[in-house]
Amino acid sequence: MRLLPCVTGLMLAIALLGAAPQPASAEPYLAGYLGAAFTESTDLRTEIELSGAPVANGRARDVRFDAAPVFGAKLGYFFDADLLGGNTGIELDVYHFEPDVPRQTVKFSGQLAGFTGDTRTQIQPADIEITAVTINALYRFRLAADREYPRGRFQPYVGVGAGAYIARLATTTSPFDVNKDISDTDVRAGVQALAGARWFVTRHIALFAEYKFVQTQVFSFTFKESGTAFGGFPVTETARDRAVFSGHLLYGGLGIHW
Repeated sequence: MRLLPCVTGLMLAIALLGAAPQPASAEPYLAGYLGAAFTESTDLRTEIELSGAPVANGRARDVRFDAAPVFGAKLGYFFDADLLGGNTGIELDVYHFEPDVPRQTVKFSGQLAGFTGDTRTQIQPADIEITAVTINALYRFRLAADREYPRGRFQPYVGVGAGAYIARLATTTSPFDVNKDISDTDVRAGVQALAGARWFVTRHIALFAEYKFVQTQVFSFTFKESGTAFGGFPVTETARDRAVFSGHLLYGGLGIHW
């Protein structure tokens, strides 16, 4: 997370610029969007015990995630103070996507069922939900400006942000005679960088398209469930999974500007 101090510093600098004396008029806006999220493959650090006896302790390599729809909303504010021919702004950006893990065969490095080393194994499918609550600092360019569109009808922009990422992982136990649904939720910090462009179809309504890169801290999910295995023998499964989420979001939407 070495990026986090840099992002926080840049956001603070833009906020201070926006707080400088400026004309009374500025530009609040509200926007909604819909698109697709593509999560990068990652290593899953996993530990599994059955009634205290270790079964697995290692890394599942290059676990794949499904592409998923993403939807979200923004509430923002652009300051009218001119900076190098453009404007700075800040926005609250909330979005949700579900990059589920499909059933797949992966390389496992570590201890697995009494064997230590590298082996091939199949991992269970898992449902993942991620909701992000973030703040972005923005800089926009004002192009195609005229009397009707003094802030520019075409506005490319870039930004950086940080916030809280709420992740829920749900799967099933694997060794029981009758497997059970298990789930856990974790909250971690993350950072993001974005770039996009908007086109005003009227003075107050704009269409926009945007790309966003997201990187989170390590999520940690812990599960503990009791049941029977091996034909009725009582056991307790304890598991812990840890992974970082990195992804690419592509989406478009509509905004109302005042």
